[in-house]
Amino acid sequence: MILLMNIIIALAGFVGIIAARKLSRQTERMDLKTHFVILGIKVVFISAIVTLFCLSTEKNTHALLILTGLFNLIVFHFIEAFATQKKLINNRNLIV
Repeated sequence: MILLMNIIIALAGFVGIIAARKLSRQTERMDLKTHFVILGIKVVFISAIVTLFCLSTEKNTHALLILTGLFNLIVFHFIEAFATQKKLINNRNLIV
């Protein structure tokens, strides 16, 4: 059950990476707002998956499901950041 959940979350992570790369190539500038929108969608989707799997499993595996889901989110977020960092760093209109 844990493996199935992690595979589904990994697929969501790959979709996020592909979406971020496509947006960074299509638009002239990739700003933090777009990055946060993609992150927010992934967090909501992964939270829903973890919740559904927590409802359908035993109580002793809830912590493991939550931790592996969070680990998956972090790993794929870093991969997405490496894939789009050039666009984020070279953004000339960055207002700090």
